[in-house]
Amino acid sequence: MSTTQAIFSAVLIVVLLGLAAYYAWRQVQALRGLRGQENLPPEDRRYVRNQAWRRLACSGLMVVFAGLLGGSFFIEPIAQELINRGDAAQAENPEGPVFGADEKPFVRFFTAYWISALLVLLGMVVLALWDLLAIRRFGARQFRKLQADRRAMIERQAARLRHEGNGHH
Repeated sequence: MSTTQAIFSAVLIVVLLGLAAYYAWRQVQALRGLRGQENLPPEDRRYVRNQAWRRLACSGLMVVFAGLLGGSFFIEPIAQELINRGDAAQAENPEGPVFGADEKPFVRFFTAYWISALLVLLGMVVLALWDLLAIRRFGARQFRKLQADRRAMIERQAARLRHEGNGHH
């Protein structure tokens, strides 16, 4: 692993852990604040609670992803050594196998490790998209509710004005 790659990975791990901690703290605060708001409609309460849990799950996945990136510091040198040996073996015998039988378990482990990391990353993206869609749906519902309330208010005003007869008796 090059120095630049190691520094970038370390910075990425610190940023991920910092973001995960910050957003987890914010969502715990939101859940605590939700307890004290008895006048909040049940639909809004459910939306805020579900959003907080989605974001907490995403924070947990960020911690797992940061851990997997941290673990790569330990397995990357072994993988690089294996690649170098495979390249040497390939140069000597182009028709022969790249990896021996004793190296295949590590190759499987390394492959599964990075597939797992990518699945965790995919999980974070899916949760973020789910959260965006939930925000969009909630906003659209609130907008429709405001339009209906405005329409009802205009109808009440129109009915009152008709009843008063425009001020001419």
